[in-house]
Amino acid sequence: MNPQVQQKINITVANLVSRFEKDFSNIKVILKQYPDTIIYKKYSQKVSEGLGPDLLLSHSFMIPPLSRKKDISPIDNQITNLESIYPKLLKASEINGTLYAIPFIINVQLLCYNKRDVSKAPATFQQLLEISESGTSTAVGGNFLDLLWGLPGVGQPLFGQKNVDIKDKEKGLVKWISLLNKIDEDPNLALFKDGTIMNNYFSQGKISVMNCWSVDLPWLRDKIGETNLGISTLPTINGKPAQPRVEIASFATNPNMSSNQKKIARRFIDFSISIDQQQQIAINWDSLLPVNRHSGFNQQLFPVLQPGKESLANSYEITPEELLILETNFDSIQNVFGDAVAGLISPAKAGEEIIKLLQPKQ
Repeated sequence: MNPQVQQKINITVANLVSRFEKDFSNIKVILKQYPDTIIYKKYSQKVSEGLGPDLLLSHSFMIPPLSRKKDISPIDNQITNLESIYPKLLKASEINGTLYAIPFIINVQLLCYNKRDVSKAPATFQQLLEISESGTSTAVGGNFLDLLWGLPGVGQPLFGQKNVDIKDKEKGLVKWISLLNKIDEDPNLALFKDGTIMNNYFSQGKISVMNCWSVDLPWLRDKIGETNLGISTLPTINGKPAQPRVEIASFATNPNMSSNQKKIARRFIDFSISIDQQQQIAINWDSLLPVNRHSGFNQQLFPVLQPGKESLANSYEITPEELLILETNFDSIQNVFGDAVAGLISPAKAGEEIIKLLQPKQ
């Protein structure tokens, strides 16, 4: 993660804690922050000793493995503001119908463009290509999961869909890989494996249009100027909306808590996802979509809200079962996908291999 973005998240949580302690003066919160490289291992070790923090702010990808190890406990139904959370986010936080985490921050994929070079966001993929062909530097980037947003326009989604024939998934994936491979030949349209590098090029004015993440918007806005950063939803393909990826930072609870600790933890979660706090966080970032769907804003004062809502509505979800497969096979899938997009192996062979790697072991 961009260090400046990580710092902003740290400040966001610290300010939230400060406001909570002000409203509940009889409660003292101990906040500790660790890098992703060690936090989950450290947390699991403490839980195994019967210790650890009451609450863990975790990436959504870590919720299934933490639940399998019983390092986090199911969330009870005594969270007052639970029904205010977008149902889609709650569904993504369930494992076998049991809720294991409470969404706190949403990170959605969007389209960013430099208004100095592009007057209007491309609404369709064809318009994106036309902008590139006109001589404007355009980029599409990220890892395998980041680049699946255009798949519904040429075939079936890979994740979160039931009763979809494997062969139909494979055909769509082959078409999408072929399209990415073809556009990479355009001199003004670059494909990036690393989204961070792509962001840096955009911040330096070397790229004018790219797919982006909502958590990066404050940093990008600071780099190219507040009035120069344009934000929109990702373009449609063949008339079908893009299906962007969504990431969630969620609160998970320690199974070792006493009844009093659970009571205080519930109070902190309720405070964190309340309308007032979610509005405050969204305003401070000027980019984040609140997890509380009742956090209304004047569209003119908060123009990022609408594309964020649309992106969330069209986003794809990865089930816990699919996450388990990705834990094991992601590197292999990424390598095959990257080789195919670069033209080192055929899209047909890549599609076949990736679909096999995404199937559960019998």
